[in-house]
Amino acid sequence: MRHNQVEKEHMGQYTEFVFAVKLKRDTPKNVIEILKFLKEDTDEEEYDIPELPKHDFFNCDRWSMLFLSDSAYFDGITNSILEFDNITESYFLTVRSNLKNYDNEIVKFLNWIKPYIDNIGHSFLGYFKYEECDNPRLIYYDEIK
Repeated sequence: MRHNQVEKEHMGQYTEFVFAVKLKRDTPKNVIEILKFLKEDTDEEEYDIPELPKHDFFNCDRWSMLFLSDSAYFDGITNSILEFDNITESYFLTVRSNLKNYDNEIVKFLNWIKPYIDNIGHSFLGYFKYEECDNPRLIYYDEIK
């Protein structure tokens, strides 16, 4: 079965999202600000949302909840970390969350963040897994569209 067909069938299910990457040194400041916003537990109305680029990810109703959503369907604790490493002079992003993937938020996020990932080739970056599926969908850099 094709990935797109599988994703459409499972979009209303809780989906576990686990993802870890090193960002390029020249990642724009606005991208870093958006990632900081995504990892903070803030009310959008009380927090200044960074300027958002034109991308399908930001058209999703719940884009701002991607890093924070949680449920009882998966073990593990929702946690997202964005940390600057002084040795590599780069940011590292680690995400563990689970959400109802109604608008295909995960794939749209991956598409948006791909140009800023410091990686090439068939590198493993994480996975997402639907609540009723035994096997996760693995995320490889070169397969992000």
